[in-house]
Amino acid sequence: MEQIIEIEGYTVFTKVEGSGRPILLLHSYWGSHVLFDNLARMLSSKMMVIRIDLPGHGNSGTPPVGYTFEKFAIVLNELLVHLHIKEKISMIGHSMGGYAAMAFVAKYPEKTATLILMHSPTKVADIQSTRLRNREGGLLMKGKKELLLQVTIPSNFAPENLSTMVTIVELLNQTSSQVTLEGALRSIHAINHRSDSLSVLQIATYPMLIIAGKFDKVYSADEQLIEANEIPNAEVMMLNHSGHLGFIEEELLVFKKLEEFLQNNLQ
Repeated sequence: MEQIIEIEGYTVFTKVEGSGRPILLLHSYWGSHVLFDNLARMLSSKMMVIRIDLPGHGNSGTPPVGYTFEKFAIVLNELLVHLHIKEKISMIGHSMGGYAAMAFVAKYPEKTATLILMHSPTKVADIQSTRLRNREGGLLMKGKKELLLQVTIPSNFAPENLSTMVTIVELLNQTSSQVTLEGALRSIHAINHRSDSLSVLQIATYPMLIIAGKFDKVYSADEQLIEANEIPNAEVMMLNHSGHLGFIEEELLVFKKLEEFLQNNLQ
């Protein structure tokens, strides 16, 4: 079932498949819900899979001025109420989607069953990361989106995988073409102003799985491991043949781990 839901100034594209325990999938910057097509197909055989397009992406509307993941966490909660989801929810967040997921679990820990972060740091954006994002914003404002994406999209993959991922590169070009200028700029603002979630996750009681890619050029795998090892309830998976898109680059391995993790922790 697909629908457009209006909540507190946000227009959110939502897709629901399958039945059973609910799980919400949140995609990355420049992405959309379609990046999770294969994952949703696998999970929806046993669970209720909820996918959305994040603000300014896919079929969702541009977010209001002042958009932050903390504000959007309230929207996500209202979305779940609209969908009549009353039990605790599992969440999978990839990259920027992880920031939205962490904002939600920080505000609604009592509604969280499990949290899975893929290539998504738990701390605030550092100075170098903020400068890079601001530089991206400057290029976008100068009308150089295509030039930016020519560099950005290939950098998501481990070098050994790029030549075999032609179809996925085309898909990323498609999803990025749907991102509006204001959607991109307001997402950059939200990414740069995200909260430090590490302290929240350190005291959380729900099970967590953190997945990192050895050749991630977007966020350092070593730094993600350091953060993950500081979280008592976190299981860690390092993908030795992946960049920033491990759930696509090493699909079968990741799907097997997700299935095992959810089965063990959703009794």
